[in-house]
Amino acid sequence: MTNTRNDVPFVPNTPDGMQCVVVAFRMIAMYFDKNFSIPMSEWADVCGYEQDKGTWAYGALVWFDEQGYDVRHHESTDPQDFVDDPEGALVRAFGADVGQWCTDHTNIPAEVARAKKLLARPHIVHRQEPTLVDVRRYLDDGYLLRVNVNSSRLRGKDGFVGHSVVVVGYDAQGLFAHDPGGLDYTPVPFRHISWDLFEQCWADPNAAAKELDAIKMEK
Repeated sequence: MTNTRNDVPFVPNTPDGMQCVVVAFRMIAMYFDKNFSIPMSEWADVCGYEQDKGTWAYGALVWFDEQGYDVRHHESTDPQDFVDDPEGALVRAFGADVGQWCTDHTNIPAEVARAKKLLARPHIVHRQEPTLVDVRRYLDDGYLLRVNVNSSRLRGKDGFVGHSVVVVGYDAQGLFAHDPGGLDYTPVPFRHISWDLFEQCWADPNAAAKELDAIKMEK
């Protein structure tokens, strides 16, 4: 079975390779709203991008919900835990080393504020680790997906580099994703990723939990 949207706009990463989350959500907005025209700099602010900081999903998810989209956010960790004890929550979720890196590269007060806005919309948050069944189900129901992957493993390299791609479809062998690329590798629209490799890349099993953001425009 094949289910792929061939008309999803592709937006490459910025030259510094640091705005994969921003452009991933931009692709989704452009697909559902053909008149989407928010300038990139303003959109980066919506998504919470800051230079030399990691970009979280919370800001964009709140924006989509405010605009009337159907938004589902899956993660096994608890945003409330992050609100109550930000640094401790990051260590508990990702381990000491990665948790400290996340703390050092996150605007904690700003992300806590965004997490509170997300938690005020309980219909968005699904505290369960997403599966491949969820991926196929959401695509079949008309959603586009933003997922986090280890881009190093995706390219057959050692190490961990957090990265966001937009899943636009699947076939029997795997899924198709708009990969915006990074500082050291070329963007790839409609990258085909086998199911097995995707499972390996979805999150580093020693450092991060799987996330899935499913978004579609309400009729």
